[in-house]
Amino acid sequence: MREIKFRAWDKDLKRWTNYSIADDLPRFYDKHTGCWKTDKEGERFILCQYTGLKNFNGKEIYEGDIVRAVSFSRWIGVAKYYDKNQAFVFECTDENYGGNIVFMSRFDQGFKILGNIYENPGLLEEVR
Repeated sequence: MREIKFRAWDKDLKRWTNYSIADDLPRFYDKHTGCWKTDKEGERFILCQYTGLKNFNGKEIYEGDIVRAVSFSRWIGVAKYYDKNQAFVFECTDENYGGNIVFMSRFDQGFKILGNIYENPGLLEEVR
């Protein structure tokens, strides 16, 4: 069974933070103030779910991670949850394959995590 885990991105402070769930509300730890905060409107924090896959070095792949397929050096995609198929997929960003949804299981030789769309918003343009 796949482990269900999340990580939380603080849009205001532009860094990963701790979170917990209490009374069905996500609570996030603001390291700057040392206080737990709620985000009822979902405007400040973004939860990214663990896909259940790891890269070739054993690092966990989360939604929003930018990855390169090890066996196809030109193929780069972003990990996303695809509601239509109820599965984690990679959305290809390469001009030749742009917009294509690829199921993660197609790359049995693994992935290299290049960064993520939150910490490295310009990375997709750089690697194209």
